Amino acid sequence: MNLEQWCKIDESISIAENDEQYKHYAGFDYNDKLMEHLAELRLSNSKIFIEHMANPTPLLLGAIEETAYSKTKSLEIELHNARTKIIVSSKYTFDGTPVNWNTWRQFNSKEKSDASRKEVFDEFVSKTHNISPLIESRFSSIKETYKEYEFAIKEHSTNTRQRLDPLSGYLKNENVTYDELVEFVKLLGQRARNPFREALNEVSKIVLNKEAEYYDDFYFFRNKIYEDIESRLAVDPLFEVKKILRAMEFDLSNIHFDIEDRKNKYPSPICFFVQIPHDIRVLYKSESPYFDLQGCFHETGHAMHASSVNENNPYWDKYRIPMGIAEIFSILLERITKNRTYLQSLLGRENEAIINKICAKNKFLELFFVTFYAANSLMKLEYWNKNLTVDEACQVYARLIKEYTGFDIPGQYWLLHHILPESIMYVPSYLLAAVRAAELDSHMKNRFGDAWWYNRESGKRLREIMNPGAQIDLSIFSKLDSETFLMEILN
Repeated sequence: MNLEQWCKIDESISIAENDEQYKHYAGFDYNDKLMEHLAELRLSNSKIFIEHMANPTPLLLGAIEETAYSKTKSLEIELHNARTKIIVSSKYTFDGTPVNWNTWRQFNSKEKSDASRKEVFDEFVSKTHNISPLIESRFSSIKETYKEYEFAIKEHSTNTRQRLDPLSGYLKNENVTYDELVEFVKLLGQRARNPFREALNEVSKIVLNKEAEYYDDFYFFRNKIYEDIESRLAVDPLFEVKKILRAMEFDLSNIHFDIEDRKNKYPSPICFFVQIPHDIRVLYKSESPYFDLQGCFHETGHAMHASSVNENNPYWDKYRIPMGIAEIFSILLERITKNRTYLQSLLGRENEAIINKICAKNKFLELFFVTFYAANSLMKLEYWNKNLTVDEACQVYARLIKEYTGFDIPGQYWLLHHILPESIMYVPSYLLAAVRAAELDSHMKNRFGDAWWYNRESGKRLREIMNPGAQIDLSIFSKLDSETFLMEILN
């Protein structure tokens, strides 16, 4: 078997896995035994690469990661099912069925009683002891897998082998050191911390008629804050995002959208790269009008990216895209929904007062995003770096959330997050990408004007940038300069 043959086999397995996982997340019937068998195939194929090929490095890192995930596929499925079936309210319903982990955000968006939201929040946190052992077992198994291959990477320049663990694998993919990433995250979090708390005090009085409490989390505010102007924002997200992509002459034929609301559908908008660039699937369900617009644009940004990757690129440059790169274009497209020029085209220039309110609310949520994800990121970095247990991570999380957001949130809350208990890392990639997306937005404005998304030449430029996949040239638009992003949300 040569490298090309191995890649064809791996892609075939990946396509089948992604298709079945999509059905699972979409709330359709799926075959968990098939998912486990496909994971076994991926595991066998990954071991072949590690033991007999080991180059190029992106594929080696990917093969080790896939080995870790494949070995824990049954635990991943069990966790997903447990959250749906066990993290369930004993008292409250949404659309006629008990509120569960999948419908929690929708419930919070519609529920008028603070006491009811608190009761559901507290009950869900109290039930995390049912899923904590699954998360502990899964992450422990992932650690063991990396330990098995801890010296798999050889430095060509020195012919020595590098130590590899879940954290170092992520850092190598993102091309950043541990100290650099911690410093980057802390800088963002510390700069946003005080402005966020000041804004939270003001916003809470207006939105909640009281001070915000621990159960008023980021995802609640993300929907609730726009409630007073929802009627002005009741637009068709799919129509809007397709209109913009068509203006930039993107081909939408390979992007498929699922917006139906099903009971067991994943709570967060998500995009599946089933086969790059030919089969990309976006799914989300309605929470509130403006968030639906933002979520649709965000996931369509992922789809725009994946469908623009050159199909003739090497396999690893198509499928092993670092997370900090993968999130750039989703955040870039989402930024359009927050852009004053776009909002003027959507609502009319005569509604400047409403647009000013939206921009102020957006700035508050960006501050919330930075402080919340700074805490999320630092906890996960410390989790792997210090080899913490899940219980220890809960203690660290409570401390960090308090430090950056000011909320006294039970540390077990991270076990209810949609990314933290599933992915090895991922969360710092949102902060990396937020800074890079701000830089890319500035790059596009300088070349094509304030409304660059209506210019077909801007689409051509974006496709040129995205075409290389994992090998995009970040230096074209980014110096990872946090000031570009921070000045937007601090001024």
